[in-house]
Amino acid sequence: MDESRVSVRMSGSAAAVQGAAWNAHAGAFVLRHWMLGMLLAGTTGAVAAQGAVSPQACIAPSTFVELTGDVAGVSRDAAGKTVAALGSYERISPDGRFVLRSYSGAQLGNVSVMELPAFAGTVVRGYRTPLSNEAFPVQGSWRYLVDMTGEHYRLADVLQQQGKARPLFRGGMTGFYAAAAELPGSRPGEIRIRSFSWPNAGGDDETQGQGALSTRTITVDVQQQRVTADTGTQYLCRDRVRVDGSMYALPMISVDGREYAAMPQMPVQGKATMRVFGFGEDGKGCELRDAFAHASGKTVFGFPGKAGQGGDLAYEYRGQIWWYSRALKQAFNLAPPASRPGERLMASAFPGITRDGRVIYASTLRQCDAGGGNCSDRVGYTIADPYQSASVRNWRQQHAARASSLPQCVTRQDVVREREAFAQMHGLAP
Repeated sequence: MDESRVSVRMSGSAAAVQGAAWNAHAGAFVLRHWMLGMLLAGTTGAVAAQGAVSPQACIAPSTFVELTGDVAGVSRDAAGKTVAALGSYERISPDGRFVLRSYSGAQLGNVSVMELPAFAGTVVRGYRTPLSNEAFPVQGSWRYLVDMTGEHYRLADVLQQQGKARPLFRGGMTGFYAAAAELPGSRPGEIRIRSFSWPNAGGDDETQGQGALSTRTITVDVQQQRVTADTGTQYLCRDRVRVDGSMYALPMISVDGREYAAMPQMPVQGKATMRVFGFGEDGKGCELRDAFAHASGKTVFGFPGKAGQGGDLAYEYRGQIWWYSRALKQAFNLAPPASRPGERLMASAFPGITRDGRVIYASTLRQCDAGGGNCSDRVGYTIADPYQSASVRNWRQQHAARASSLPQCVTRQDVVREREAFAQMHGLAP
């Protein structure tokens, strides 16, 4: 059995049955713990290496995982140099193992899924998909990947069958720049999927990325894989027209589907900076939760805290990734220090935040000589621990009395735990 590959296709209920059978089977139990040791050790070498790194050890503050041409194919950059096809509009799975990306290049087609290693190395492999550019996951669970047509595909089906995977049902928001998140349903075997976007997908070059915010929630029977209820399109923030105006851009829904971010384009009051709103109990609200005092790009949400507070945020701005602590109401630059003169890491798009708190983003690592010439580029994905970033370390030194309000780091055990849980949920090999 090749444990780096995806296992089998199964429904949600079948996955639970197989998960129980897996743990009950003695041979699989041994294999599972052998794989756990390999992940914790960060190597595929000898079993003796398992004890080299403690599970409680912090992960590296920043790790660049290179994407090679063998995995992704190649393209030419603006200077005409050959480089691996990085793609764009990356979305990161809750465990940090998979990246859904659009504009993937000729080798993998429009939309592909990339598989990342747990801690270090190069991108493991790429998967073709039947999806169209700007497809998106149902956040929180990644139970489904959604095409722009509203067709929902099971993640495990796409990983196993790749371009031959078939959709299970259609529903929710369609078109350009949509996003979605999973919420619990009102009965067993039922979930809700709340999608969020704007209705101006057909606008011209100046207005396509702007419009009135809208949402739509469908109820799905996950056993029968069918839509049982649909709210239809509902428009948001009409009561804020006198404050924010009617046009927003850069919309994003939170991973739990209870909040959203958007930037007013022509605010009547205040600056055109990112706002965070709550949907409220009825799912149609526009409750202002936070507002940036600084410029930013498209803003993504982390997972909510244990006490129920909203998840932390992250965004790209001018080629760098920033992490915003909701508790501190402060943004921190996650740019790692250069490992040598002439090196620069540039983010290509907005990041993703894993359930354990890592921030992962597509990036280009440019390395030049000491004089700034003779440069070469490598592309891939950067895995950052915001709690160990230089900017957060500086903040801890300046605010010693409050330093304990942030975790010390993401541990290797945190990473393994999330990867195992996600694999079990989707019926995948570890």
